[in-house]
Amino acid sequence: MRFAPTDEQLELGRTAERLLAAHARRNTLPPPWDAIPQTLNRELWASLAELGLLGLGVPERLGGSGGGVTDLCVLAERVGSALPTLPFAATATVAAVLAEHADSPGARAALAGVVGGSTVAVPAWETFPAHMVPGRRAGSLTLNGSAADGMLAAVPFGLDAELLLAFADEGSAPARPVLVELAEPATARTSVESLDVTEPMASLRLTGAPAIPLGPLGAHTVARLLTVLAAELIGTGRRALEGAVEYAGQRRQFGRPIGSFQAVKHVLADRSVQLDAAWMLVRGAAHAIDGKRADADVAARTALAAAADAVEAVTADALQTHGGIGFTWEHPSHVLLRRARARRSLLGSSAHRLNVLADRLLGSAHLS
Repeated sequence: MRFAPTDEQLELGRTAERLLAAHARRNTLPPPWDAIPQTLNRELWASLAELGLLGLGVPERLGGSGGGVTDLCVLAERVGSALPTLPFAATATVAAVLAEHADSPGARAALAGVVGGSTVAVPAWETFPAHMVPGRRAGSLTLNGSAADGMLAAVPFGLDAELLLAFADEGSAPARPVLVELAEPATARTSVESLDVTEPMASLRLTGAPAIPLGPLGAHTVARLLTVLAAELIGTGRRALEGAVEYAGQRRQFGRPIGSFQAVKHVLADRSVQLDAAWMLVRGAAHAIDGKRADADVAARTALAAAADAVEAVTADALQTHGGIGFTWEHPSHVLLRRARARRSLLGSSAHRLNVLADRLLGSAHLS
């Protein structure tokens, strides 16, 4: 299997890096929390749409750029490194679901807006079934005909979102995916404090919000969303590791760079190996999904488990390598750790992810 990026993917990566360079979070804003931007970067969002990158994983027949999951992961990794204020992985998830349900006129029209950048669509992760996104369940929705009601505690970019992908209860039936239109007066929004300062959150109260019921999500669509989240994490971990290695080569103690001490160099070397192993699993999962292989679901879950563990370890050790400066608002090191910890809250504990993976591997999963 070819894990090395193709020439086209290398060029995609360079294009994304140039575009994101001006928006990369090199320094952080100081507290208080209300000084942190609470809305997405509209200028960058428009640029991504203009280049066709918001529809990178959408088939050309549906107005997208026709890229595969391997292409999507190349871009997700760059976004994870730059950490601009925009919901890339979230939007890629919604786009994949809408593309799967493009036979529905409402879904197809919504997809056109997402790809073109005119519509901001995000998922309500907290409503997703535990076998998809096993993190904290804090809110719920009910579907009554074509209207959704309920309270959601933390929706990414909830102040900007115009469409919401969520799972809603409908009587005694299992929760089903719905596409909810977010507009006043049916939607009340309140900004909430978030651990991840690059992903502003909002609580939403929905009262009779217009909703379009969708069909079940296919296994490959779920695998796609897990793999893109993993790739974005890899980008965050890569930036943290590169920053730590650079700092260890510059910071001097006892007349020599701190990176020359085994206590530092061995930790960073171990984290480099761990991160590379996770990256290879992400690439393998992307290839499995693009190839429509039967093991795509297991590959995606394996990649996400490895990426989440690796990036949490890398960002924590990178922060310690930087010492006191890494804890200040003058340096982005702690922002990268915040992203990793926030993703842990979303994706659940390492033990839970491994339990779900074991169920899949052993063929004994009975998940809702």
